[in-house]
Amino acid sequence: MTEKLIFVSCGQQTAEEKNLGTSVKQLVDSQPGYKAYLAEYVQSLDALATNIFEGLRKCSGLISFLHDRGLVTTQGHKEWGYRSSVWVNQEIAILAYRKQFEGIEIPILVFKDDKVRLEGAMTSLIVNPIPMKSESEILKQIESWLKSTEFPLSSSTNDDRFLSKWKKLSSTSRTVISALLDEGGTNVKESSIKVCLREDYAMEKNEASKAILDARGEFTNTDLVKLIHNIHSGDEMSINPTWEWYISREVKKLK
Repeated sequence: MTEKLIFVSCGQQTAEEKNLGTSVKQLVDSQPGYKAYLAEYVQSLDALATNIFEGLRKCSGLISFLHDRGLVTTQGHKEWGYRSSVWVNQEIAILAYRKQFEGIEIPILVFKDDKVRLEGAMTSLIVNPIPMKSESEILKQIESWLKSTEFPLSSSTNDDRFLSKWKKLSSTSRTVISALLDEGGTNVKESSIKVCLREDYAMEKNEASKAILDARGEFTNTDLVKLIHNIHSGDEMSINPTWEWYISREVKKLK
C-alpha cells in the first residue's frame, strides 16, 4: 500500500514546539497508510528549501500550527496584534496555490494560538483554524481527522502513474502534445495543431495529418489528452487537467 504523505508545519523555536512537532510526526507515522514530513528531520541544510517545496508538492494533506511570534505595532505605535510564523503562512499559501493549479482538494488541519491574528492570504483562505489546547487534545483531534478524512493520492504516486503513461507515447505523439500546448492546450482545433506542426515543427502537410491520426489512438489509451468530437466546427483536443502539470514539465524538457 502506498503511504500518503502528510506535511507537518510546526514551529521549532521552543522545546515545547519541537516536542509537539515530534509527537505529531510519530502519531501520523503510526497510522497505517500515512507518513509525516517534518522539516526538522531534513538532514541536508543545502537541500532544506528544496525538500520543503518537494514535500508540499507531494503531500496529500497538511497539519499546520500558527504559533505566537510576537506583538506587531503600526507606524502610529498602535497594537496591530500578534503575528504567527511568516514561513508557516507561506507554506499554507503554496499549498493553496497547488490545490488551485491541480484542481484537487487537499485537506488542511490548522491549529492557532488564541492570540494570533490572521493576515494576508490567510484571511481569504478557508482554513477554519482550531484553537490550540493541550498536546494530548491536539493529538486526539489529529487522529480523528486522519481517520475521518479522504485524502488524494500523493504526487509521488501520481508521478509513477504519469510516467507509465508518458512512456507509452511515441516521440511523434509527444510532439503533437507540444504543439497542442503551444496553441493553448484547451479545446484546440486539430486543424490548428496541424498548422502548428507544419510551421513550428517543420512537418510536411501529410506528415502532420498522420501525426495527429496516430496520436489520437495513443491519447485514447493513455488519457493524457481528451479528444472532443465536434461535427460542426472540427474535432478538438484538450490536455487532461489531471496531468497538465506533469505534461508541461516533460514538454519543457523536449524544447
